[in-house]
Amino acid sequence: MQLNMKRLFLLMFLLCSFYITDAGAAVTVLITPGSRAEIPCRYAYEDQGAIGEMSVQWKGPENQLLCHYIKHKSFQNCTPGYSLDYAPGRITLIIEEAVPGDLGTHVCSVSKRHDFSDFDAELRLRPKSFTEAPRASGNHSGNKGALFLLGWALSTCFFG
Repeated sequence: MQLNMKRLFLLMFLLCSFYITDAGAAVTVLITPGSRAEIPCRYAYEDQGAIGEMSVQWKGPENQLLCHYIKHKSFQNCTPGYSLDYAPGRITLIIEEAVPGDLGTHVCSVSKRHDFSDFDAELRLRPKSFTEAPRASGNHSGNKGALFLLGWALSTCFFG
């Protein structure tokens, strides 16, 4: 039972961390080296109508251009190993196999007719504790600590 509580707590923590980081201007994405990374960029899409002219540039931690997308010209150009996934209101940078050089701040620059916006996204290493396999332990003294942490995490996440 204690292991299930730990998994539930971890799931709630991850959900809350994405909720908290995605609510503001900056997003944090946790990765393990060699894994696929998806870095979202959300932009204002008020009327849900067609956006005639739009350009998006994704730049990496060293300010290098990774992808450039021009909607009205149906143009997309990405550095090998990178690609884009576009949907109205969101354009996601996909890194097929993240390497240490990908870690750091990525900038998504969106320009629409008379509107220019930059969004920061931080690509960080996933803490080792998230990637280790659970270890069996003989101590099953109860779930009071896990329940307290779960309650605290939920209240912090949703009630500030």
